[in-house]
Amino acid sequence: MPFTDDSDEMARLAANQRAFTRFAWIFGCGLALSLTVPELFFAATISSFTALGAGIIATIALFARDNPFAPHLSRWDIAAALYAVSLFSGLFVDLEAISFYLMMQETGAH
Repeated sequence: MPFTDDSDEMARLAANQRAFTRFAWIFGCGLALSLTVPELFFAATISSFTALGAGIIATIALFARDNPFAPHLSRWDIAAALYAVSLFSGLFVDLEAISFYLMMQETGAH
């Protein structure tokens, strides 16, 4: 029976916990900012904020030389999850309604 090192498992679990915490903070901040805009723009705003967050995290992962194939969750995984949220929320953007709303704001009609 080979000797198992629990410290490796604990380090992996700690790294995963840090990754989940980072994702939650970034997504939470994007959600909080998205809740401040009119309801019509919510999907577009959350899509934009999460895409921006994914780009920033991916850039940090690139400069930090994170291993994309690490056995634990890395910044690359966070960026991928944020980008997936961005793509998913982008499906709910109603471009016609946004265009109409902006046109109404331009003319001053309510």
